[in-house]
Amino acid sequence: MNATTESLLITVVAVLGTLISALLAQRQAHRSLSEELNRLERRSSTESNRATYTALNTAARRYVAALTDQLHALRGEGGAARTTEDLRRTTEDLRRARATHADCYAEIQLIAPAPVLAAAQEVNHTLNATYGVLMRLTTATAAPDETPASAQARITDLWETTLPTLRTAMRRDLHLDPHA
Repeated sequence: MNATTESLLITVVAVLGTLISALLAQRQAHRSLSEELNRLERRSSTESNRATYTALNTAARRYVAALTDQLHALRGEGGAARTTEDLRRTTEDLRRARATHADCYAEIQLIAPAPVLAAAQEVNHTLNATYGVLMRLTTATAAPDETPASAQARITDLWETTLPTLRTAMRRDLHLDPHA
């Protein structure tokens, strides 16, 4: 090889090295950007799920509280004797709580993974079954086994077992300590 060919070959190698270096740097920057976008998307999804789970938890707790208020109104508890107006008010509050919970539950059905959805279904079923019992007690159309005591047992189970199970499933999905 003569000096000109060697010089030309060195120049070509240098230019190719510079171009390849730029391409590799661009590829690495693209990979880093892609990883960052994926991380932000996962974070956004987690935050969205957290908000949806918080709304469902709040709605379920308010629904149980409204069920409890309805039971107390049926029993004439809470100070004054039961009036038709008291019962009408608690029934309306209960219907609103039920509707709010239904909206939150509908959203969960679209985003929740299987373990959260199973727990949410159990909560929804128990809440609505208890609602049915209380409405039949309110309208005096309850079956013989549907009593204020059986409604109270359902409500207690919701507070002590069913809602905590749902909360644990949601916390696990959010990668939080389920016992905190």
